[in-house]
Amino acid sequence: MTSIFENLNANQRDAVTSPASVLQVLAPPGSGKTKTLTSRVAYHIDHDGIDPSNILVCTFTIKAAREMKDRISGFIGQGRERQLILGTFHSIARRYLVTYGQYIGIPKHFGVADTSDSLAMIKRIVKNEKLGIEPAKARSRISRLKARCISPDDYNTSSSRAEEHEFALVYGGYEASLRASNLLDYDDLLLRCKDLLYQHPQCVSNLAAVLIDEFQDTNLVQFDLMRLFAQRRNKITIVGDPDQSIYGFRSAELGNLKKMQEEYGDYHLINLEENYRSSQAILETAQQIIEQDESRHSKKLRATHCRGERPTFRKIPSAAAEARWIITEIKRCRNLTVKLLGYSDFAILLRSAFLSRHIESELGKEGIPYRMVGGVKFFDRKEVKHVLDYLRVVHQPDHNDAIVRIINIPLRKISEATVEALLQEAKEDRLSLWDVVRKAARGERRPRTKLSSATQKGLETFTSVILTLQARQRASTNKNQSEDYSLKDLIECLLKKLAWKEYLRKAHPEEELETRWANVQELIAQASEISAAISQGEGFMEETLPPAEGADQRGLLPSEDALAIFLGNVALSTEAERQDDGTTEQVTISTIHAAKGLEWPIVFIPAAYDGSIPHSRAEDTDEERRLLYVGMTRAQALLFISCPMKSSQRDQTELSPFIDDPSTAGYFSPQGPTYDSLAIRSLAKILHRSPPSEEAIEEARASADLVEDDLWPLDGEEPTPETSNWDAFLGQDIDTLLPITKRRKIENITTNGLSAASGIIPASTILQSQSVHSMDPVSCQAGFMSASTRFQQIQEERQVGRIDKASPLPTARENQQAPKHREEKSGRKQLAGQGNITSFFSNGKDTSGESTNRSPLSTIQKKGPPKETNRVFREVHTNVPAFQSMTIPLELASRKPSSAPLRRRPGQISVDQTVYSSKKDYVFLSSSPTKSDENPLPQIGNHSPPLSPVRAVMEDDLPRFKSATTLHTTTVAQLGVQPKPVRRTLGTRRSLHSGWPPPKRGS
Repeated sequence: MTSIFENLNANQRDAVTSPASVLQVLAPPGSGKTKTLTSRVAYHIDHDGIDPSNILVCTFTIKAAREMKDRISGFIGQGRERQLILGTFHSIARRYLVTYGQYIGIPKHFGVADTSDSLAMIKRIVKNEKLGIEPAKARSRISRLKARCISPDDYNTSSSRAEEHEFALVYGGYEASLRASNLLDYDDLLLRCKDLLYQHPQCVSNLAAVLIDEFQDTNLVQFDLMRLFAQRRNKITIVGDPDQSIYGFRSAELGNLKKMQEEYGDYHLINLEENYRSSQAILETAQQIIEQDESRHSKKLRATHCRGERPTFRKIPSAAAEARWIITEIKRCRNLTVKLLGYSDFAILLRSAFLSRHIESELGKEGIPYRMVGGVKFFDRKEVKHVLDYLRVVHQPDHNDAIVRIINIPLRKISEATVEALLQEAKEDRLSLWDVVRKAARGERRPRTKLSSATQKGLETFTSVILTLQARQRASTNKNQSEDYSLKDLIECLLKKLAWKEYLRKAHPEEELETRWANVQELIAQASEISAAISQGEGFMEETLPPAEGADQRGLLPSEDALAIFLGNVALSTEAERQDDGTTEQVTISTIHAAKGLEWPIVFIPAAYDGSIPHSRAEDTDEERRLLYVGMTRAQALLFISCPMKSSQRDQTELSPFIDDPSTAGYFSPQGPTYDSLAIRSLAKILHRSPPSEEAIEEARASADLVEDDLWPLDGEEPTPETSNWDAFLGQDIDTLLPITKRRKIENITTNGLSAASGIIPASTILQSQSVHSMDPVSCQAGFMSASTRFQQIQEERQVGRIDKASPLPTARENQQAPKHREEKSGRKQLAGQGNITSFFSNGKDTSGESTNRSPLSTIQKKGPPKETNRVFREVHTNVPAFQSMTIPLELASRKPSSAPLRRRPGQISVDQTVYSSKKDYVFLSSSPTKSDENPLPQIGNHSPPLSPVRAVMEDDLPRFKSATTLHTTTVAQLGVQPKPVRRTLGTRRSLHSGWPPPKRGS
């Protein structure tokens, strides 16, 4: 056996050995509270001499109860842990009601209504009464009222509004349905047990010590049960942490801790201050978050691990990009740590379950296995639940809702309308549905509901199955029976009579049959284990209670009550899905609520924005802060928190106020860790694993596709044309530039020394893939440029290039393809040197012999052999790279538009009137070809401007016009050959600027 005091720190030892009758142990995350509580139970037994059967230990989950029992077994041994009254509040309450329920009129074989039973009853009431109440919300509201000990009569007398009367009708009808079916729901188990112990305290006269785990999650009824359990000797130990109280929606009362201190004035308080889970950096950051609540009880928290990496708080442009970032970081972490971590070491914790949509999609695309925590419970699977419903009807025929679910499974031609009519008939005659069905099937009573011959035969088949199984069960309790008819035999008989495997084959796709049938076999295996334990007295001992002075117990027979014990445990099961064997590596996706009590080496918490954390419908902001604290403290070594600038509904978001707080400044890193050798060794030390070698780390970094967390901008904004344009990098060393685009890496592309792996795709590479663009790159201008800047550029370029010879006349083919243009009829004066739209897009020269310069992008040469029709510029300075030959000034290349409101009218351009002519003041940029202007542009003075790095020559080598390359079905080239459409108007023609025309004379 393990020593009780082994590996206990000073505070834990004080808590275990404290002589105080009422002890409060405040245990922050990872401080070893379970170890402390189980050690105190063993101390009570070995040092205080308390009999194990007189110790009651309450937990909140079956998993926690099982873990505590295993630990206590290691301390005390000899099977004495099975004598403890140990379990959840609900399971212990059920045991007391089964044993002593006769004192308050509860029958021995009552059933427990699970969530589906309760919801089905409320739905039926709402439908029959034609009420406008949502059943799920009504069920939650009923549970909250019961947690505050408010009965239907109490609520009915206090309600005044019409909707309150409707809800009171639902509440009262629900309670009547429970009584008619001999059922208690989860809240009734606690309430009725409280009534029992309050009226008959002798039922707990034997209890000498009461220990409560997770005390911060108790509600008012559970607090009263703690007092009633300990009313004889008042020896109580509670363990909890008010900073982890996150179940307010389940009526948990954080004030119970203060209430206990007021009720038991001689209490003793011990704080556990050492954390054995998380790194120091994670703990310090989480502490800064929780200390924003100034009303909380102040506690110290010390880390036992090294400092580790700072938690990451990452801003991402959108929810979809956030999901891709999470998957990218998981892959980067695994690659750079040389497989130090497996997929099972990663957890993604969500505030709300719907946030998993993008994440699950990205995991599926990358082929990364994952599992959902809090999914469908094993006992809620259809193929399992229907078998359990048959067993419930065998054990308790008055269970109307169970009959409704299975009466037509397998198909027996019994319609839903028939079932509803039989239910209504049973209600009117004050009978159970089973009584109506059984008597109708056996001809003992003719129902008022009209039944077809096929329906009558279906009712007879269903009744035969139930009666046969009931007869088999009664025979197993007969003393003259040569051998017992076990629970396993009962289930196998049921499956045979239903031809269950054949039904599953017909009702579900073939690929699901194997999985569904395996679930049924798992159910049989669990029934066999319970039967074996009961036959050996072990499981039966855990269901019985020790004798209490002055209280009479109802006797339980193992052979008779095996089915009741099995069904009772199933109804109170809180575990979702079957536990895997641990051999499958899977990323865990869970809500933060479901993750409480668990831990992972790496934790991601997405959607940390206002409206998610804290939730938009949350009534208690402090509880939302505690929820974030709980999520953060699930992490052992690395913690990632992210916030999309736009939510999954594409709404603009604001950072969570818990993160965007001055107190957290400096505690978060704006991007993920670098995973250098020191960081990896620190990570391995925290997880108690062997670190990889230096050679392996360097090799992993050299071969990694992504070394740094730099695929998205750190400010969370979408990449803009200014930040993603290649001419923004003029004069900079390409090797020092960070990727500024979130596009995925293009493999094996290298152009002019620029690799796509850097996230920068050169312009020449883009120009060689014209088919994927909607416009010809020759007609596209890179970067943002205002009209005035473009105008100045044109003037400078005009003074740089001279045409050596006139352009050749267009060929006959070109003349055929060129569209005819109308003469420009504008009568406005043109500014000197400005030119007009036709000269800007003309064949390259004006009437004065000067050339108009092309777009700067045309200076970039395309790869591949030259063609006769291809005409390019030649560069004077051949040592200047192509991407540096832009004439756009560097300060203008990254210029962003002003955020100020646009003026209603453009301002006047200040020009020298002696230089410009009186033509149009603006250049209209268009991709449509026009006829060359007959009026030549005047030459601009005799001043020689500074020479540009690139000189354009041989204007006749330039193309006259190149149509836009587009994927649209209607292109510029197609429009060029189309006849001019006939303009049709309705009624009198109206001009946009001149208004309605004057009426004609004589009209």
